[in-house]
Amino acid sequence: MIPPAIVDEIRQAADIVEVISDYLTLQPAGRNYKALSPFTMEKTPSFVVSPDKQIYKCFSTGKGGNVFSFVMEMERVSFPEALELVAKRSGIDISRFSEKKEFKQPHEESRTETLRWAAKFFHRTLKTEAGKQGRLYLTAERALSEKTINTFGLGYAPDAWDHLFTEAKQAGIPQEHLFDLGLITANKQGKSWYDTFRNRVIFPIFSVGGQVVGFGGRTLLSDPQTPKYLNSQESKLFEKSKLLYGLHAAKNEIRRKETAILVEGYMDVLALHQAGITNTVASCGTALTRYQAKILQRYTNRVLFMYDADSAGQKSMMTGIDTLLAENLTPFVIMLPKGDDPDSFVRREGRENFLQFAEENMLSFLDFQIRFFRESENFEQPEVKSKAIRTIVHTIALIPDRIRRELYLQELSKKLVISQYALQELLGREEGKQEKKRSPGESRPDVPPPRKPSTELSVLEKTFLKALLESTMYGNAVLEFAASHEEMLELPHRGAQQIFTHMIRRYKEIADSAEERIDIATEISLFSNPESRDLASGLLIEQPVSNKWLEQSNVHADNAKRCLGMFLDAFKNLILEPLIFQKNILTEKIRLESNTEHEIELSKEKIILDKKIRKTSLDLKKMITTILENS
Repeated sequence: MIPPAIVDEIRQAADIVEVISDYLTLQPAGRNYKALSPFTMEKTPSFVVSPDKQIYKCFSTGKGGNVFSFVMEMERVSFPEALELVAKRSGIDISRFSEKKEFKQPHEESRTETLRWAAKFFHRTLKTEAGKQGRLYLTAERALSEKTINTFGLGYAPDAWDHLFTEAKQAGIPQEHLFDLGLITANKQGKSWYDTFRNRVIFPIFSVGGQVVGFGGRTLLSDPQTPKYLNSQESKLFEKSKLLYGLHAAKNEIRRKETAILVEGYMDVLALHQAGITNTVASCGTALTRYQAKILQRYTNRVLFMYDADSAGQKSMMTGIDTLLAENLTPFVIMLPKGDDPDSFVRREGRENFLQFAEENMLSFLDFQIRFFRESENFEQPEVKSKAIRTIVHTIALIPDRIRRELYLQELSKKLVISQYALQELLGREEGKQEKKRSPGESRPDVPPPRKPSTELSVLEKTFLKALLESTMYGNAVLEFAASHEEMLELPHRGAQQIFTHMIRRYKEIADSAEERIDIATEISLFSNPESRDLASGLLIEQPVSNKWLEQSNVHADNAKRCLGMFLDAFKNLILEPLIFQKNILTEKIRLESNTEHEIELSKEKIILDKKIRKTSLDLKKMITTILENS
């Protein structure tokens, strides 16, 4: 267990804006920052980060929290692992608190830890005599330096039936983890297990934050029956369509150069990075997906395609152009010499010649498409040319920005000497088709519905909780009062009550220390369930939910007193609300009662209740006045 004080220290050392900027492009919005949600495929930013409060809130999904919960969401890791990642990024050593116990209790170890172990195992094997064949392939045949091999954690799986499986069992790693992550495979009878990766050079695949999420393995056999590349099986951690190889190492340079170079293979990324062209990434053995395009959009709006010079590479770029344009990215294309790929070209020509060639041969997507059709078919035949033009107009119709669509249409009109009127008519038809295809769920294909609380949260509960949470920034006065009157109050909303109970429990833990305070930005991670965390984050980021609160803020210059005053006011109303509700029910029963005796009994009950309401209201008012006068 890491002491709460150390958790606070790590959270305070990690600026949430800087951490989230590793994953998203944040734009200033008043005192906050906004971005497109990483949890949806939305077009309008709904993700808000508050640097003052060090929290975030995604208003399209309801998710929210602090720097730890964000890393947990993005890296799919547990709280202790997120804590470790943030601490490492902030330069805080917590190794004395997190010494591993070598899988003595394997059920407590996460799948992320298993992947990390496997990556180290493959890398370690590469350096031994058993990895000689893999080492020769990488250094002699592919000219990779020791630095590149170490930087990207390359490894080797020897030509053995159960080399990794045996080592994993000795380390106490759960067999279930190895199977779920695709590191071992069951034989047809299901009675024995063998390594999935054998006689393959291993490429660990990293999340954007640098966590190992899966592996790619290239065979060293020349057998045509053996797949050249083999990837980890799909899992919650490893979704090929949502990953870009090399992004963890390329993201900062992509931002700096405002351009991402997109290549096809692992070796292309490694060769270009080794040559100092470090804004290069690749899709992980798949055609470019909209999700991958969305990820690139977080770092740049300009993508440079550099696929193999063969026919398959050109067709992949044609498809990829549509994918990028649909996400409002601007694609360019570099056609390499026939027979070349980025790896072979940069190794032969070197960095400077490579960059010069790229600059001189860069094509806009329109020029590339026109060239593609001219070289692949008899472009001068009217039928062929007409079909090509329709394909290009279809591509232009995918661009979300209407002005950009018009400009590209004008350019196409000039290049192909086709009237803009005819092209405009085609564009209108394509836009109509796009509208018909678009379904309500299309823009958010992979997003679960926002978490919904069991009951509606009232304005009164919102005011109460917001005051309670914000009060922690100014001391313990509100928490002290809440703790001493906890038995008087139960909030109807389940999530609200959980937050209230948690905050009271935490106050009681620190009550004996007069100087200790609760850091609410850190505390959010410790809520027992995600719903409470999301609710608290939203309340802290949102503007005041009560007009009375806004009025009070002008009366009280001191924020601490404002929080206390609004909390006490909400507390009083929450106590009185069920009593008043009970009174209204009694009043209605009396109105409808036809039996005189019953009516008299009900009236007596109402008199007693009225007295209780008046007394409770008076007692609360006196108590609140005394507290405010003494605060």
